[in-house]
Amino acid sequence: MNTDNIKPTDSSFCRIMKPIYLVSKMAGLWPQSFLRASPGVTVLDIGYLIVLYAMYFFFILVNTNAKLWDYYMKPFESDILRYGLQTHLVNGLFLGVVIVTINVVQYQKKWDYMELLDNVTKVVEQEFHVRYPIRVVQTFIVIVISSELIYLVVILAGYYYLIDQTLNITTKYLYASYYMMNISLLALINEYIYFTVHIRRLFMIVNRLLKQLLLGDTNESNETVLLDQNRKSKTPTIAYDEIFTVYGRAGGRKIGDANAGGMVKSKGPPKVTMVAPASAGFNKLSATTVYTTYITQLKIDNQSSMETILKTVNRLSVLHYHLCDAIRLVNRISSLSLMFHFGAMFVFLVFGLFTIYKAFNSGTWAFRIMAIANGAWIAFYLVGILSVITATTAAQTSGRMTGDIVHQIIRKHQNHFSVEVIEKLSTLSLQVTMRDMSFSCGLFNFDWSLFGSILSALAMYLVFLIQFDVAPPVGLNSPNLTIPSIELIDFEV
Repeated sequence: MNTDNIKPTDSSFCRIMKPIYLVSKMAGLWPQSFLRASPGVTVLDIGYLIVLYAMYFFFILVNTNAKLWDYYMKPFESDILRYGLQTHLVNGLFLGVVIVTINVVQYQKKWDYMELLDNVTKVVEQEFHVRYPIRVVQTFIVIVISSELIYLVVILAGYYYLIDQTLNITTKYLYASYYMMNISLLALINEYIYFTVHIRRLFMIVNRLLKQLLLGDTNESNETVLLDQNRKSKTPTIAYDEIFTVYGRAGGRKIGDANAGGMVKSKGPPKVTMVAPASAGFNKLSATTVYTTYITQLKIDNQSSMETILKTVNRLSVLHYHLCDAIRLVNRISSLSLMFHFGAMFVFLVFGLFTIYKAFNSGTWAFRIMAIANGAWIAFYLVGILSVITATTAAQTSGRMTGDIVHQIIRKHQNHFSVEVIEKLSTLSLQVTMRDMSFSCGLFNFDWSLFGSILSALAMYLVFLIQFDVAPPVGLNSPNLTIPSIELIDFEV
């Protein structure tokens, strides 16, 4: 890959993030500039936010109109379905306003996260010789985002066509409202998943670099790919030992160690090492290339000294510590917005499944059309929920896996490594145990237990709605109603 025109401060994290940033910018979830060093919040950004707020409030006023929903839901004759769908849409539009406001308030935290992940990525790339297939990952993200937008447009177009052509109901504002509500949801989920996936990728890199300390099992692992390590033709390049600290200060000769309590000084000029050229599969667009970690050179081998091993463990301990900080920042930035959207998606899942029940129960063509449209939305929301939960669970598992690898190293080399190295490994194990790596909004964690709770609650509320729909209200004219006679007593003497 050509890197001649890349700025020294551009890490692969920021370059891969650009497509997601543009979508978030369009949805109003990134009101500030991309990085803190950029212009910040401009007048154009403020004007765009004002336009978004105006559009949200306009569609909220339109969808709170009772006559519109009476016209729209007239063929269905179901008050339960009418109020459920109206509540879902109006709440989703209000959530759009709330989420944009949250991102306006949290824009400094988002900058903090970008700087932290940018600097951690630079450390693993420049100090531990890790490479990313940036162009392949960017292409993969663009394909995913384009597929999501195409699916959203197809659903809305199909929704409009079915309702308009079969039921003769024309409500363009309704479909525009669905688009406004779901484009912000798409931007939020894409941003959250990429934040989480990159944290997981860095956790996996830390784990794979720790596996080098096993001194013999590294090359047997299929998880780490050494780029053409056996080739004779190699290109000499500069391997930077300490270019950036985790806080982003460049040009210094010291590397801060959060756990060792001191500074490790580097002596002499930077080393000149031999880095192999990229393998043929490095630029190939495939899922394997996207998820594979490429290491151009091993940091530790059988000839490494105890001092080199200790420095490596110190650096990996610092990286793991700051990745846990990154999880905390993700929770502060996006967890509240994601919690609200999970609630809105749950409401729609309940009434969407109720529509499918009505389609089978009533047999009318109107409910069948609505069931087809709502089935597409149900699939859309379920994929979003499962994607978030899968990403967060994988990241947390990768972070916890560090402790297992550390104990493998201690068991294998406790009689070979120095006391200082064993103590540092034990400290790293304790750090992994004590740090919180859960993705949480404060009320619950985004994991598979949440998905199980959603399924059980869906079943319960769907049963409630079916009972209300099947059992007619009992009035005074019902033949099953027996009113006891009341005897009037005269209390006058």
